[in-house]
Amino acid sequence: MAPEDNELNSKTILIVEDESIIALNLKYDLEDLGYEVIDIVDTGDDAIDKAVEYRPDLTVMDINLKGDVNGIQAAKKILALDLAVIYLTANTDDITFNEATSTSPASAFIPKPYDINTLSKNVALAINRQSVESEKINEARGIAKEKNKPESGSLELESGETNLIESDEKVDYQNYIQYNDLQQKAKDEYKLSNNAIKHYEGKDSESKIKIIVVEDEAITALNLKYDLEDLGYEVPETIDNGPEAIEKCNEIYPDIVLMDINLKGNMTGIEAADEISEIGIPIIFLTANTDDLTAFEALKTAPYGYLSKPYSNKDLELTIGMVLRKHEEDIKTIIKTENKVSEKNTELIIEKTDIGIILIASMALIIASIYHRNVTWLQWVLLIPSAIMVFLAVVSLKKQDPVKEWDVPPFVTLIVPAHNEEHTIAETATSLASIDYYYNGEVNFELIVCNDGSEDRTGEELAKLKDKFPHLKIITRVPPRSGKGKGFVLNDALEISKGEVVAVFDADARVDPDFLSIIVPYLNDPEVQGVQSRIKMYNKDENWLTYMQHVELAGFGNIVRAKDILGKAGFLGGNGQLVKKDAIYGGGGWDGFAITEDLNLSVKLMIEGNAIRYCGETWVYQEAVPTWRQLFRQRARWAIGNFETLFIYGTKIIKSPMPVFRMFGVLEHVAFYGLNMLVFFGFLVFAVNLIGWFLLGQTTIMRMDAPLIIGIISAFGFFPGAVITLARDRVNFFKLLYGVFGYWLYCFHLIPLFFITSYQMLTRKERTWAKTVHTGDDEGAEVVDEDIPVGEIETE
Repeated sequence: MAPEDNELNSKTILIVEDESIIALNLKYDLEDLGYEVIDIVDTGDDAIDKAVEYRPDLTVMDINLKGDVNGIQAAKKILALDLAVIYLTANTDDITFNEATSTSPASAFIPKPYDINTLSKNVALAINRQSVESEKINEARGIAKEKNKPESGSLELESGETNLIESDEKVDYQNYIQYNDLQQKAKDEYKLSNNAIKHYEGKDSESKIKIIVVEDEAITALNLKYDLEDLGYEVPETIDNGPEAIEKCNEIYPDIVLMDINLKGNMTGIEAADEISEIGIPIIFLTANTDDLTAFEALKTAPYGYLSKPYSNKDLELTIGMVLRKHEEDIKTIIKTENKVSEKNTELIIEKTDIGIILIASMALIIASIYHRNVTWLQWVLLIPSAIMVFLAVVSLKKQDPVKEWDVPPFVTLIVPAHNEEHTIAETATSLASIDYYYNGEVNFELIVCNDGSEDRTGEELAKLKDKFPHLKIITRVPPRSGKGKGFVLNDALEISKGEVVAVFDADARVDPDFLSIIVPYLNDPEVQGVQSRIKMYNKDENWLTYMQHVELAGFGNIVRAKDILGKAGFLGGNGQLVKKDAIYGGGGWDGFAITEDLNLSVKLMIEGNAIRYCGETWVYQEAVPTWRQLFRQRARWAIGNFETLFIYGTKIIKSPMPVFRMFGVLEHVAFYGLNMLVFFGFLVFAVNLIGWFLLGQTTIMRMDAPLIIGIISAFGFFPGAVITLARDRVNFFKLLYGVFGYWLYCFHLIPLFFITSYQMLTRKERTWAKTVHTGDDEGAEVVDEDIPVGEIETE
């Protein structure tokens, strides 16, 4: 192969090894096999940072490393992000091996000193197997790649490479399988994954592990049977041909098949393994056949293990042990994914049904009101949200409970999801990385930016900041898993985070240096699990619409302040939220399928009896959208998230043990868009009557016969909160009037928003991250206002 072709097709490997000479020799060996070694690191922390940023096809991991994080701990975090790992270590004692298999089951466990044949086979199969399992998860989630398109960093075999394999030249083991073949393999295995799931769920924990030996040499098969039984395994069959092996596997369904390549009859072990693996039984090749062409064909079946004869009992024990745990974890991941998807599909049906009922009821009431020219019912209905607004406005005038400083301030992880954010990410990362939050003279936080499948210069902008800010870490996510939900992005960052507290920011966020020093003390209460800062718009003066959004979020902050005073029923708002890590894990992490993952987490926390506070003493600046089109995209997502939460968690909220005022705050919040739509529909009716009164000679077009006090509260309950909100910012009288009445007019968008939201909820099929466009201060930035397909919801 020409050097340029070799470079083009090379798969990437990260070496994690604390002994420099071994690391260098390993690098040369892997490069001789045709792989690209992207880096050599000697600490667990560096291994995690490099792996999640550059996403190598494989990490070769020693267990004893420099620093506080060993190889097993590092592997656990890397594996959680769907990356392949093999152990290459001199630590093969039972304690170390059991720890590795129980907490971080990798694709292989290779003892040192290694031989090049064992290394080459295990590296190739690890990459192959991980690719198949990733594709199976994609199948379970319903994520499809473009047909015939290889995944990022993985190229299809060139047409001339088959000839190369058959020649005398050395094989590059990374070129072992075409993408289309890999995807088909995953589809075939996934179709029959129920077999493996039933076997796993129905297996008696006390029963022995069953292993079928497929070996054409009788003496070798018998010796292997005795060795396996000495290790505590049951060998129900030794078979010397492929068809019988397939038949017995379907009949017995063993936990593992040890497969030779040369068998009796016309079927090879490779052909038999291909069929057996598709019914969910892991294959370990055990063969004396070590030529490159045969190995290449065997690896195409995506086995779980590969041992060469003559084998040692130790190698046999380590390989079987690791394969069993790796296969178990793979099955559990499939089960978890399928259960989650099934749960979300059920929820989607509930949401469509409920929003359909609400829409039909609303339309029926409106039509009946127009027909009878009477909306008295609306006055009584509006009394509820209007009275709530007045009540919350009055409560917001009280003082919040004081906070107490920490004796030892907690370490904080800041997370920023970013997709195509080249215009804002550098300023956001610089602002967050420059926060003044230290303990004992050291930076007491880390910043993790998740580059979620960006196709612009987001990655390049972040790379420029790495040397300036050592506490900046970058996670790279690639298709097809990227862009599928902000919650998935946040969960990836959560897996590698070190903080006791996790703070989430949008990719346009800017904060003052004392942000963490002011807001973190709000969490110094065992009952409090989260806190939300105030949000301001840094471009509020760009136009009328951006200023109204500034007023809107200030009003939201004032309402949440009141709920904090009543019962610590604040809400996490995406940008500028802080949550204790244990609480996030306790709630099952962020829901990647949820349209508003922040609201979803808020409700789950409060259902469990936890409190969430609001901090108005510090704030995060973000960019307001400058056009109505962008606003409706963004607000439609917010509204869908509220309705989604109301329909799914409404009953749980009512039945939960949370205090009355907190429950009231939660229910009012999740019903916000429905209630306020009615408020402004009432204003619309009032305006119609006003026009009729003046233009049609004191004619009342729509009768409103409720008592006067009810009408006054229903009509004017909106205004006290708006006045208090603006007064809190100490604006002058004319600015206050401009803000209050401008915001009143602005809120009429809630009427069409309700119907847009209903339509999208009724027609949507999937939930994707169609984010808000951020241009920052780059006046020359091109804003692409794309049409959003039905069901694709903006999730900034």
